[in-house]
Amino acid sequence: MKIETDMRGSRICIRNYRESDLVFLTDMWFDAENGKYLSDPAKEYVDETYQKALDALGESPHGYYLVIELADTAERVGSCCMFPDETGKIYDIGYCVHRKFWRQGYGSEALQLMLGWLGLQGAECVTAEVAVENAASNRLLGKLGFVVERTARFRKYHMDITYDSYIYEKKLNALPSVDVQGQRA
Repeated sequence: MKIETDMRGSRICIRNYRESDLVFLTDMWFDAENGKYLSDPAKEYVDETYQKALDALGESPHGYYLVIELADTAERVGSCCMFPDETGKIYDIGYCVHRKFWRQGYGSEALQLMLGWLGLQGAECVTAEVAVENAASNRLLGKLGFVVERTARFRKYHMDITYDSYIYEKKLNALPSVDVQGQRA
């Protein structure tokens, strides 16, 4: 799935994934520190099935795979994804900011842009799963009004590493109106 128009914020732009992004993304996702709390495996655990999924990111019929980049230089900052349920009213999201850009507010801006865009699509609810140990993501989601709905557990792909997690939820019916560029109207 692809977004029709880039989501533009004051410092970042969120755009569709391109094949040329794959090395940046996998270097970030497979990195022991940067990808610690993701379900993605370490590089040595990537098998043929997983590689096929990576090679088809740009053509996924199940959701949106997006890249976060600086608005002024187009330097890649991270990634995000959005997966609608069958009704299109509930979306599950994910995000990852490259550690070079941690603690600079890019994750917050990206999530705000995503929430605005999802509101325009008619989404009513957004969910996100975060490892209990991932203090930064737990703080970020709380700051943006997400609430813990339940606990769960996830495992890194083909690895013997599991994390207790929170499933967060945010209702979108109270969002302010947003224009097509993702800015508050």
